[in-house]
Amino acid sequence: MTCPTQSRVHGFGLAISLLILIAAFPGLATEPSNDSHPALIIAYQTPPGNWTTFRTALRNQELPHLRALQKAGVLQSYHLLFNRHVDSVSWNAMAILTFHGPDGLARWSQGARQMPAGLTQDELALTSRIETTPVNLVRQGKATSSAPSPVTLVIPYRYLVSDAAYRKYLDGYTIPQLDGWINAGVLARYTIFMAQYPAGRPWSAMLVLEYRSDDALAARDVVKERVRARLSHDPAWKAISDDKKTVREELALTLADEVKAK
Repeated sequence: MTCPTQSRVHGFGLAISLLILIAAFPGLATEPSNDSHPALIIAYQTPPGNWTTFRTALRNQELPHLRALQKAGVLQSYHLLFNRHVDSVSWNAMAILTFHGPDGLARWSQGARQMPAGLTQDELALTSRIETTPVNLVRQGKATSSAPSPVTLVIPYRYLVSDAAYRKYLDGYTIPQLDGWINAGVLARYTIFMAQYPAGRPWSAMLVLEYRSDDALAARDVVKERVRARLSHDPAWKAISDDKKTVREELALTLADEVKAK
């Protein structure tokens, strides 16, 4: 059991860490985009016994493949994530692929006839399940400086309103918070996707949060409450906040790291 003195010391330490983070990244601002870009989110699952082998295969085979597709003009951007934990509730790896328009997506689909889901035959043999979701990149923002050691939190949602209403919810409720987290120095980047064909899918929207570091992630709750307290003085934001449970359901979060070349 944690005694009150220990709790106060832990809280004080977290507060000091938060102040250091804010001081280290002054003047952060976002560069939001309201454009809609075709994209795919591909979730891969592998049996626990293949966990390490699959990660190595993604680094040695999938990563160079994605890099080549970006150089060829097929991909606008890509992120290859790997779950920090062995977890049957979530995915083991996730590829987030944004394309240079419909032509880029068509070129990917043509190539996928030889490399299903972008994987080699060796990689496919290591998987037990693959889910490919066509999505649109609908909102994004980033800090003015990059994060040297980022950690990614992926949050799926099931929204309960129309597409237009959900976008309005994002702009009125979610984006002000995310921008506040960037300006507080803990968040480096955020991206929001909406599924193109959500019927029958477990989720219909995906929020991808890139925290600057593990220390920044540890300050997540403190920063969130501080930003929400400030925004609650805005009647419009407060009204959406009070009604958010009728707008969307939050599903299981996944903590992941970017797969990087050695």
